[in-house]
Amino acid sequence: RPVHVVSNPRVAEAAKLMENTFRQVNIALVNEFAQIANTLDFSAIEAIRAASTKPYGYMPFYPGVGVGGHCIPVDPTYLEFSAEKSGMKTNLVSVANKINFSTPRNIASMIRTMLGGDISMKSIQLAGISYKPNIADTRESPAQELYNQLSLMGAKVLWHDPIVNEWNGVLSQPLQTNLDLGIIVTPHDQINFAPWVSSNVKVIDISSTQKDYGWPKFL
Repeated sequence: RPVHVVSNPRVAEAAKLMENTFRQVNIALVNEFAQIANTLDFSAIEAIRAASTKPYGYMPFYPGVGVGGHCIPVDPTYLEFSAEKSGMKTNLVSVANKINFSTPRNIASMIRTMLGGDISMKSIQLAGISYKPNIADTRESPAQELYNQLSLMGAKVLWHDPIVNEWNGVLSQPLQTNLDLGIIVTPHDQINFAPWVSSNVKVIDISSTQKDYGWPKFL
């Protein structure tokens, strides 16, 4: 793509912050919308797809477990910090940050409710631990915070990620079949869900990708 030249380095830096803050805010919107949908008992995904039929003025974002990597979780916070250092309060950016950073905890609570309110010693496996499909980058991955939250609730949490292979000194385990719940978090192309399919494992899909893996979207 051609290089777009701006007037000075401050504008160039601000453009990058704007791009990632735009995504942070819109992802926060759909993540909160998914919580509303859960409360009011309708499908957030179906509603977003219906809204996407409008031919102008709308760009679809889809709910997931949160934001990861070293851009969306970081740049809006840097923008917020810089603005507040100059005496300006960034209400919208601040709220978006809080929503996305709290999303793994909210989803863990939804999973606990779905499993009867107590997940002590429940066997749960996450499919995909990196922050987005088909990369091994685990920086700021919301999957890791979901893992932590479910563990704090007493669940026995396993994970499978053929791209990451090792995380926090623990090796990836094959997809297990003796589970109380399987969770599709970051669905790499290399993950073969056949063991879960053939064993009728209870599975929920919380990924923000739109591919149908054979189970309904949980959000």
